[in-house]
Amino acid sequence: MRRKLKLLILFLIFSILIAIPSSAQKDPKKLKFKDLEFKPIKPDFTKIKKGIDLYYKVDRENPVINMFLFFKVGSLLDPEGKEGLSSITFRLMKSGGTKNFPPGKLEERLDFLGSSISVSSGTEFSMIRMWCLKKNFIETWKILMDIIVNPVFDEERFDMEKKRELESIRRRWDNPMRTGMILFTELIYGKDFPDARRTTTESINRITLEDVKKFYYENIRDLELTIAIAGDFELENILRILKAGFKNWKGKTPEKLELPKAKLAAKPGIYLINKEDMTQAVICMGHLGINRLDPDNVEINVLNYIYGTGGFNSRLMREVRSHKGLAYTTFGIVGSGRNRGLFFNFCMTKNQTVGEAISTMLEIMNDIIKNPVTSEELKVAKKYEQNSFVHRFDSAISLLNEFLSLKLQGFPDNYLETYIPRILKVDKKKVLEMAKRTIHPEELVILVVGKKSEIEEQLKALNMGEVIELPLPKE
Repeated sequence: MRRKLKLLILFLIFSILIAIPSSAQKDPKKLKFKDLEFKPIKPDFTKIKKGIDLYYKVDRENPVINMFLFFKVGSLLDPEGKEGLSSITFRLMKSGGTKNFPPGKLEERLDFLGSSISVSSGTEFSMIRMWCLKKNFIETWKILMDIIVNPVFDEERFDMEKKRELESIRRRWDNPMRTGMILFTELIYGKDFPDARRTTTESINRITLEDVKKFYYENIRDLELTIAIAGDFELENILRILKAGFKNWKGKTPEKLELPKAKLAAKPGIYLINKEDMTQAVICMGHLGINRLDPDNVEINVLNYIYGTGGFNSRLMREVRSHKGLAYTTFGIVGSGRNRGLFFNFCMTKNQTVGEAISTMLEIMNDIIKNPVTSEELKVAKKYEQNSFVHRFDSAISLLNEFLSLKLQGFPDNYLETYIPRILKVDKKKVLEMAKRTIHPEELVILVVGKKSEIEEQLKALNMGEVIELPLPKE
């Protein structure tokens, strides 16, 4: 019986196949599909009051609420000689306890609710993030507002935060990659440039609890802030809660900082930091990059992908790793920044191949500013940018983060809408033009961190001038 059933099924399949016209059977490799068009949705916007903006997106997928509060303050405001003050202040707002929640009790309550509140401080902006279940929003919100409005800055917790910073400083040079990146940035910008300043034992020890309180009242309390909220909420309720919470918040505009413009601080050439215990050397090379609002701030991503950010599709990775086996990882990017970013190239290679690795990277650099990229390289880079763009908006909170990070940095409102059309217009001529404008081999600062006895002669053989040895800073 089973055999008859199998024969019947085979007969039916055969009958269906011969009934399909041969013209309907197409080679899958020849099938073509129209490119999908994607336009990012903008978050909704309203004002809570003067100086407090709210961007929001309702998302019913899960019964949770995400909230971000962005403050226009960061390490750029740290007084000279007290680097680390902004970071300690923001962390202490939470860890130091509040009017209604002594240190330790606040975390206990959050754990009980299954909620989280985290604090992070950056260079230009700082952020407090809240996550909670929808049913616990009111209680979690009260804790958040207590952190913002009623921090008590407990002295014992203040000492703990300072010790945390001091331990971080003590371990600063443990990682060779981090060592190279920090000291290269310092070479390019100079030690005193706002974006390159770093904490020291002396700067942390100088900070007092009174400094923290003063910084809070002058740069955080009652100043402008931007709120982003995504999740399962009712707008009417959220607006009522926010307006009540910030009823007495003044929303003052912060004073405009007068910051210096970036200039290449170090003389182009080769710099060496000796670390005798290293079997591999860290190579950092480059110069100043572009402003984040540069006219080519979108198009530059195509150049970067081809040159050094496209993984195994990039020239640096293909030549340095795949073809010559000189390194496990390498990359390069024309970076953008507040004033000017970094044109930064990185490689970690055996001590014995430092000279060859640098020579190879220089060849790639010189080629991309002299010759057009290939049609295949251009096609792959543009397709990657087009396809990866959609993943920047795979959730309501991702959409808000993307939009607000651009907004706070001064990007135009139509930046995201015009992103893909601008990418699609990039041609070989444009890539070559951007490369010539942003990459300057004659301005290169090359920093090598490694075993001097094994790499110094290789560096001299590059004939790029004197090899200048720098001491490894104590901290």
